[in-house]
Amino acid sequence: MARRTYNQFCGLSRSLDIVGERWTLLIVREFMSGPKRYTDLADVLRGVGTTLLATRIRQLEQDGIVVRRTLPPPAASQVYELTPVGHELAQALVPLAIWGIRHQLGGTRLPGETYRAEWTLVFLAELIDAGPSAGRHATYQFRIDESAAQLHVHDQKVTVVPGEAADGADATLTGDFATVVELALGGLDTASALASGRITADGDPAALELLLKLLEPVLPARSVVTGEPGRRDLNATADSP
Repeated sequence: MARRTYNQFCGLSRSLDIVGERWTLLIVREFMSGPKRYTDLADVLRGVGTTLLATRIRQLEQDGIVVRRTLPPPAASQVYELTPVGHELAQALVPLAIWGIRHQLGGTRLPGETYRAEWTLVFLAELIDAGPSAGRHATYQFRIDESAAQLHVHDQKVTVVPGEAADGADATLTGDFATVVELALGGLDTASALASGRITADGDPAALELLLKLLEPVLPARSVVTGEPGRRDLNATADSP
């Protein structure tokens, strides 16, 4: 399949020559939560044809964005993962994803639209400054709507893993995507979401305290949509001024 080009000597147009094709950036998003087998991608990216998916992965390999490797026994499966260049591209996707949450979703999912919790967490993880987690290790289980994913904090490194934590989690947080959107917009702060029950949190208090500390700088100080001030004190109660 021939790749189309804008035929312009410009950084943006050259980038779009590589990643502007349908499905390409969503494939990159999937690799943000770790290495994936071809079958993993095909299962999540429903709607992309087998031939097209293979073509897109091959193009990403050729462009140095993903690399293929074989897992050691007993798995011995062939997986694809992001290269350093691919990680840089993934970081560039974060502002676009946040823009989409703030201006295109509105918290309402259309009939037939799928959702996976890791799609939210991979972009959140990129925004977190993990400096305060030096020497700390914690696994957070997130359940958003009917989907689950894990946020792992390991000594100043934050990673995301799809699904339920097989060995359990230090803390579990449950909520819906409408609440996630409100938090992203700055119309709701974490303390109020917890106090009202829109988010429930269970587990080790120290692990939850660390998570709140990591999330505090991520939450907007002002609503992007309304321009009204947002609250930043995650230790405040719902009734605090």
